[in-house]
Amino acid sequence: EMNEVYCIDVVMSTGEGKGKEAELRHTVYKRAVETNYILKTQKARQFISEVGKRFPALPFSLRAIEDPQVARVGVTEAKRHELLEEYPVLREKDGQFVAQFKFTLLLLPGGTKKITGLPLGGLEAQVKSSLEVKDEDIKKLLASSTNPKKQRKKKKDAKDAAKEEEEED
Repeated sequence: EMNEVYCIDVVMSTGEGKGKEAELRHTVYKRAVETNYILKTQKARQFISEVGKRFPALPFSLRAIEDPQVARVGVTEAKRHELLEEYPVLREKDGQFVAQFKFTLLLLPGGTKKITGLPLGGLEAQVKSSLEVKDEDIKKLLASSTNPKKQRKKKKDAKDAAKEEEEED
């Protein structure tokens, strides 16, 4: 549908494709904006203030926090009071790799627009899925535009071109 927003979460693996949460330390968090609590320590308040200013509703890495000590103290206290949501570290069997990409798409009248997420660059050409869409109807749907007006306009342009050719003859 037009004017909708979608978050696309792609997880790829060299293994079976069944990533499990690892016991590793979490380093990516998102502020739980619906929860409020005044933290007790000054460093924790400094941390949550920096998160609120720099990353109000988006995920962030602890590396982005300027003072590592403030980050350690702040994360501990903020997690205790459910002010942060953790993003888990996924893993497969030993020797297997897991990669996760997230991005946000807007379906606009002018077409689809990717508004968040890093460009994959040459990686898109290197990654090949072992699965493919086999249903012809679904293939047609995936190839079609989300903008019905554009499809109509293309048909009109083809008709106009045909009329112009007839007039020239």
